[in-house]
Amino acid sequence: MIYLLAFFCSPLALLLTGKPISAVFNLVLYILSIVCWVTIILFHAGFVIWALAVLHAILTINNAREERRARRIIAASRPD
Repeated sequence: MIYLLAFFCSPLALLLTGKPISAVFNLVLYILSIVCWVTIILFHAGFVIWALAVLHAILTINNAREERRARRIIAASRPD
């Protein structure tokens, strides 16, 4: 579900994942893509920037999930 949100609104998905710095960077990319879409001349560049923002969000969310999974495995393997 979070990946679907990353496709439509990537900065919000990053905020919900707990990555506020990445969300700000992604918001800048998102706004830049909207500005390029508004200017008809740079329409294709806007699509490429939007695709980069979505890819950044998906990779960051995947990395955060892998980090949490690794922390849980390490915590479970430690003898108490």
